[in-house]
Amino acid sequence: MLLPNHLLRAFAITLFFPFLAYAAPPKRALLVAVGNYPPESGWQKINSRNDITLIKAALLKQGFSENEIVILEDEAATKEGILRAIREQLVDKAEPGGVAYFHFSGHGQQVADDNGDELDGYDEAIVPINSPMHYEEGVYEGENLIRDDELGKIFKLLRRKLGPTGTLQVLLDACHSGTGTRGFGVARGTTYKMASENYNESNLNRGTDKTEMESFDGADESGLAPMVAFFGAAQNQLNFETRDEEGRGVGSLSYAFSKKIASASPSTTYRGLFEQIRLEMSAIAPRQQPQAEGALDLEILGGRLVGKPSFFRVKQWNDPGSVILEAGWLQGVYEGSVVGLYPPETRNSADNTPYSKGTVSFAGATTSTIILDVDVDQRTALGAWAFMLEQNFGDLKLSVKNDLQADNPILPFLKKRLEKVTALTQEEPADLYLTDNGSAPRGAAVQLITKDDIVIETFPDNLRPEILADRIVREMLAFGQARFIKNMELTSYDLPVELELIPVKINRRTMSVEAQFPLASKQDASGTVHFQDGDVLKVKVTNHGNKPAYFTLLDIQPDNQINVLIPQANETPAEFLVAPGQSVEVNRFFEIGPPVGTEVFKLVATDQPIDLRPISSSRGAGTKSSPSGFERLFSQTYFNEDCMTRGGKTISISTSDVNVSSFTFMID
Repeated sequence: MLLPNHLLRAFAITLFFPFLAYAAPPKRALLVAVGNYPPESGWQKINSRNDITLIKAALLKQGFSENEIVILEDEAATKEGILRAIREQLVDKAEPGGVAYFHFSGHGQQVADDNGDELDGYDEAIVPINSPMHYEEGVYEGENLIRDDELGKIFKLLRRKLGPTGTLQVLLDACHSGTGTRGFGVARGTTYKMASENYNESNLNRGTDKTEMESFDGADESGLAPMVAFFGAAQNQLNFETRDEEGRGVGSLSYAFSKKIASASPSTTYRGLFEQIRLEMSAIAPRQQPQAEGALDLEILGGRLVGKPSFFRVKQWNDPGSVILEAGWLQGVYEGSVVGLYPPETRNSADNTPYSKGTVSFAGATTSTIILDVDVDQRTALGAWAFMLEQNFGDLKLSVKNDLQADNPILPFLKKRLEKVTALTQEEPADLYLTDNGSAPRGAAVQLITKDDIVIETFPDNLRPEILADRIVREMLAFGQARFIKNMELTSYDLPVELELIPVKINRRTMSVEAQFPLASKQDASGTVHFQDGDVLKVKVTNHGNKPAYFTLLDIQPDNQINVLIPQANETPAEFLVAPGQSVEVNRFFEIGPPVGTEVFKLVATDQPIDLRPISSSRGAGTKSSPSGFERLFSQTYFNEDCMTRGGKTISISTSDVNVSSFTFMID
């Protein structure tokens, strides 16, 4: 039946207004960066401003409006300025069902507890621009610090206004305490407590508290929005900066959060996001153990995450042979990756022919330049959907600073061996530092140390210089390889294979299972899995895809040693096959042992059998004349000649026939 125009308009308005009524409140964010602390304050200058650049870019991709992201920096970030901004930008504007995000990048410090609610006698605090480091009785006693109690109270006001259907996310890329370091890397936090000497002495043997805010004190939560908080490090750990893909110093938590939220889906929980953040930080800041608290099983941003798109859009047409994508290294797009431009509404790139393929010639944080194989006109390019066809994981590179004495006898041998490693640079802050023994035990000649003060190896002084140089270079490259492989994650929609670890108790005489335990029994409050020396596991692999999948399991130890766990010496790669929709429980036990620290399992699923064992045993030489793409990439991670002749540039691998996933756990 046809309706008059005025009735059609009325009908359309009737349909439209209900949608207006249910429009979700805007997502709002306050980003605070304090890095340019005055010299007289005693605080080291840090790169907090770079954090905010990444965080803002990530939030914009997740549906935050430019107008609803407020940034407070340096001179404006006094105690009064920060608290006022929280009230005006977040609390006063909050609406029921809204999403609020608070971010702080700067220093943190412990301060004498002022109300007796801390087990260890100290409150945790963030350090505004106008708070000096040192306690002076009667002059400055920490009154400009913002204590966790103060943050918790104002966040409770915010949560009440957001209501139970709202969400508050807090990220503190700071650290409140930590052990002393040699000053190689840029650290956030201090060993100095804002308290008198008498107070510190009287609290010397008290217990330690975990990092938490007053909002998590167990009080009545009814009527409040759920809250999730991420912290850069655990108690007694400093929070070290890292470098982003463009060489800028950034906070390790801010960097990891920005990258991982870009690849999350709308159904991802905060627990799942935090697991990915821990994986990233195990590569860039292995000494740190980030912390998470709150409603971790809640979907990110209350389910209002935009999520990682299955395709990218063209932002700009330069000319028929070049376009700019709305995606960069934050979204996993690196130089050398190959994309295809497809007709809009393409659902499966494998079943369609692209207008053109193209290679990424430059990747920034949120955009990348594509050089096309076939010319495409402006209208077609701007309407196209771009799919990733071959994934690159970035350059294999390592920054090393040589702090050895000029007369050290190993230097000529070291220089000769390093000439072949073209991927080594001397960017600051360096990833590794080579130093004379310093405070090392007697009989030690050289130490290899990370920027966050982990001693990779202490080398004895009774080795011939040429042998010592070989060992040093091998340890350097092992560190670089482990970091690169930890960051390798690739989702294939044809081969989505899942790894499950099953803790068991075994009868060692009969080698049979006596009891099986849920993995949750090994998890702490933030979901981190902890195993002890002697724990025994079984491995289960499930194929959620539509193609048979062969699988290989790699193990990256805390000391950077890489082991091929599956298949083992007496097995063939073809044995480890899991059919679509099926699960396979590997008929073998895996026993946990030292060294302690963060360990990573990497499950590699492929459409054809691959064998990484010859590559591992030959340290990248391999034996195949025609290796698969992943086998060749794995060989390159040993800094082999294939990679070094390319200046550290690695090959890209097909996104359709390889799936790489990770499982991270702690060995205590």
